[in-house]
Amino acid sequence: MPTAPHDDGRNSTADDSTATCCDCRSDGGRPSIYSDTRASLVRRDYAKILATIGGLTALGSLAAPLAGLTRVFERRYTGPIYSNGVPLVDSTGTRITEDTLAMGEAITVFPEPRPGIEKAPTLLVRYPEEAFSESTRAEYTISGYAAFSKVCTHAGCMVSEREGDTFVCPCHFGKFNLQDGASVVGGPPPRPLPQLPITLSSEGTLVATGDFVGTVGPGGES
Repeated sequence: MPTAPHDDGRNSTADDSTATCCDCRSDGGRPSIYSDTRASLVRRDYAKILATIGGLTALGSLAAPLAGLTRVFERRYTGPIYSNGVPLVDSTGTRITEDTLAMGEAITVFPEPRPGIEKAPTLLVRYPEEAFSESTRAEYTISGYAAFSKVCTHAGCMVSEREGDTFVCPCHFGKFNLQDGASVVGGPPPRPLPQLPITLSSEGTLVATGDFVGTVGPGGES
């Protein structure tokens, strides 16, 4: 039975066969976008994926890429899960504050209320405001923070790897530029990741001001 690889670094291939999305603090306590046991890919789902690739002859060449795949359990987003005033939290349920991320860092966050936390994994990044292009809706950002759905618009896998400032889905190597409105810069995704409007609450925590703007995951207009 294949086992999932383990990853120590923030900018290398992420361990998403055992972990879908979370705050994995692997380098001295700073946040990362990678693993979370809450959304692990169960063995039977892994077997189903292997069964679709066309027989045992393909296993040798495809086993390594498949080990990094992570699909959302709920393929259809049944939102809204985010709404005005809903706090953003990390994988431990801790609310995100203005000083959670340094410039250039990223983390996976979720809406605080449950159930539904697994249905809305969200990439939260922080850059200097001038680093964002006009494609990133400025009114949906705050203090350099911008948030986008983590569900790839191609096949519904997690955008769980990072190459510099490019965020990558390991399933089919879709690539997104979150400084440019999560635009597609490589691979087969047909459209950008939808942005989540956010702001700072009076308590100094990041909250949504509505749901994702656009279709989450596969489907929707290009």
